Amino acid sequence: MKKILITASSLLLMVGCYPGGAEYVEDADIVYTTYDQQYDFQSSTTFAMPDKIVVDVEIDRGDTTFVYMKDVFATPILQSIKDNMESRGWTEVDLSQSPDILLTPAGIKSTTYFYSYWYDWWYGGWYGGYWGWYYPPYYTISSYTTGTMIITMSDPSMGSDSPINQSPAVWISAANGLFTGYYDISRVTESIDQAFEQSPYLNHN
Repeated sequence: MKKILITASSLLLMVGCYPGGAEYVEDADIVYTTYDQQYDFQSSTTFAMPDKIVVDVEIDRGDTTFVYMKDVFATPILQSIKDNMESRGWTEVDLSQSPDILLTPAGIKSTTYFYSYWYDWWYGGWYGGYWGWYYPPYYTISSYTTGTMIITMSDPSMGSDSPINQSPAVWISAANGLFTGYYDISRVTESIDQAFEQSPYLNHN
């Protein structure tokens, strides 16, 4: 989880490289993948994943509640992940069938605000003939929202090697800028396609 949060934070910092913020929503689309170079992906053939996508976690007095993405958005995203896996020779199975790999998608949203102000001009001729500032100033606020779509691949059999009984991630995909604008799902699925395209070691064909 620490590695995932660092990855997401790094992607958000990349957006900050634009001097005035991203000019277009597509400017925030960045696809990043990393993997465990010691892991043998070719020895795994089956996978399972949930039918919902977590976008937030609410904790109230020790009770944890997961907030899920709306199905109208989650369904095509999950289908895109499944299609990419199956086209590379993987077989989806139920969790009860002890899959070789678990795929866990999640979304993280971040909103950036810009504050600006300006003063009107006035002429102070009797005070040296110069232009000065008119008070009070006028403030404007603008913002844009970016999101990071994270897909984590883990091997449940590796959980026994962990002191906290948790499986480490063997592959992580993080695509930035996906929840900006009008929720253009095609931008999301294209970024998922790109994540798999730049991960040839997942191909069984």
